[in-house]
Amino acid sequence: MPVHNAERFVEEAIRSVLSQTFADLELILIDDGSTDRSPAILRQYRDRDDRVRLIVNATALGFGGEKACNEAYRQARGTYVAKLDADDRAHPDRLARQVAFLEGNPNVFLVGSWLEIIDGQGRTVGVRKYPTDHAAIFREFYFRSCIGHPSILFRNGVVPGDFYELKFPHLNDYYSFFRHMRSGLEFANIPACLTAYRVHTSNTVFTGLREKWNTNMAIKKVILEESGIRPPLHQKAALGVATGLINTVPERRVFQTLNFLRQAFTL
Repeated sequence: MPVHNAERFVEEAIRSVLSQTFADLELILIDDGSTDRSPAILRQYRDRDDRVRLIVNATALGFGGEKACNEAYRQARGTYVAKLDADDRAHPDRLARQVAFLEGNPNVFLVGSWLEIIDGQGRTVGVRKYPTDHAAIFREFYFRSCIGHPSILFRNGVVPGDFYELKFPHLNDYYSFFRHMRSGLEFANIPACLTAYRVHTSNTVFTGLREKWNTNMAIKKVILEESGIRPPLHQKAALGVATGLINTVPERRVFQTLNFLRQAFTL
């Protein structure tokens, strides 16, 4: 769990991990240069529960916490590695269900789930569904990332070196998932909401949206060049319309535009 100035929600996120029905775990908390009360909160949980390990970075490593996560993955001792962001929440049986899935599907490297979308008060405001089998995930991956990043659990020790390839300023989870699939690793999703993904005004989902969209399109270009995927014309047309709108509307309207496009085209 990478943590950067997450004092408002991090305790709820930590508790959701430590109260899992699958209790044989270690929780690696990464204080990635926080300047609020987060470091004190993390130390409290480290001192309270011997399953908690704490890594402290004096300054934030950047890349949306993915560089810090690479450091943590190298230190992870478990058979499986799971990700959760500091403002999200794992459902109580998330780990149990995902571990059981990988135990029963030895060909699958990584499993995610659908996402429950919650607001700053923890109220459910939507659900994000994804295809469940590898072929469908890969087929749709050019159009949208079909893996809910905060929901992933994968086999430790399979990927040599860093889990995330830090090629872009943003969205390296999207790029790295593609690279792992291209290397022959299989992905899957459990068709249930096992993680609650929080959308609120103080998280990074609201910042640099135009730049992130254009990074998203740059990654899609790489996917086309390297995969040989030939997306349907309607997908290319939808992405062209979306890019035109996002790059022309006023900056303050980009978030609303993205929400509209997500609903209209299931981006």
